[in-house]
Amino acid sequence: MDLKTFCKRIPKIELHAHLNGSVSLKTLLKLSELQSPADAKSQIIHEIHPSESLKECFKLFEIVHSLTDTPETIFIATSDVIQEFYDDNVIYLELRSTPRHVEGKMTKREYIEAIINAIKSPKIKKTGITVKLLISVDRKRGAKNAEENIALAIEYYEKYSEYVVGIDLSGDPIQGEISIDLLQRARNVGLKIAAHCAEVPNEKEVVDILNFKPDRLGHCTCIHPNLNGTKQLYDMLLKSRIPVELCLTSNVKCKTVPSFSEHQFAYLYEAKHPICIATDDKGVFGTTLSAEFELVAIHFGLTRQNLKDLCLSAVQFAFATEKEKSQLSLKIELFYNIN
Repeated sequence: MDLKTFCKRIPKIELHAHLNGSVSLKTLLKLSELQSPADAKSQIIHEIHPSESLKECFKLFEIVHSLTDTPETIFIATSDVIQEFYDDNVIYLELRSTPRHVEGKMTKREYIEAIINAIKSPKIKKTGITVKLLISVDRKRGAKNAEENIALAIEYYEKYSEYVVGIDLSGDPIQGEISIDLLQRARNVGLKIAAHCAEVPNEKEVVDILNFKPDRLGHCTCIHPNLNGTKQLYDMLLKSRIPVELCLTSNVKCKTVPSFSEHQFAYLYEAKHPICIATDDKGVFGTTLSAEFELVAIHFGLTRQNLKDLCLSAVQFAFATEKEKSQLSLKIELFYNIN
């Protein structure tokens, strides 16, 4: 079995996937055809190739938002994203998304409920994939919006704890910051916290986040001294033992790292820091979790046993129940026993 086939067949754990960024061109075409009257979006979608340029990648974000502005289209998008992860042999998926209000079309509650309805739909349940939702809080949208989204996350966690499991702190750290007290409020009721960290050099915020000790960190790009960080920050991260979600294609295409071989994966893996491999935005960046596993194997010389270890450790970092973790680990072990 060649490496590409092997990476596709491994039962995988996806812990960092933004819903909007994970919508594929196929789904965008489906959604554009539902528009009445037909507009130019389908033509735009036909012309975009996610793998060709960062500019084209980010055109997709605008198109996704314009085509997912009702509960019905959110349901379709979520269902398709989950199905595509399942088709890539992802057995556990955590989606994250910022609740959206669209005047006259959709409230934030309807947005969240549409996602939950897709997750628990008979079609998705039949696949056997386990799916969870993290409510995203965007730094640049300010404290009031953050407070509202965290209140909604708490409300839906209390109603649907099987599905809503955490908070995702995301958005541009240069344009805003979120009070740690708000995140603590979510933590106090049982929600897990995943925080985007050090996507740009921002020492003060990185220190604040590391001191808060989220359950997981996203990217941690600008922490190592060779990647616009400092030895102090890197040592602080290593000492924390907080698992880091690493998204190679996303970081290279966004140019936060110069190349795959210079990715922070190398430093964290060598230091035996807890890490997991993820896609970030599979639709926007034209990737899959299988492709990300293949990239780390090629660029960092990982063996098939090393890939198994990454899968099994990711299970332990998941915001899943202990029973779910046991079942996920068993699926991975069974695959390796056969292969």
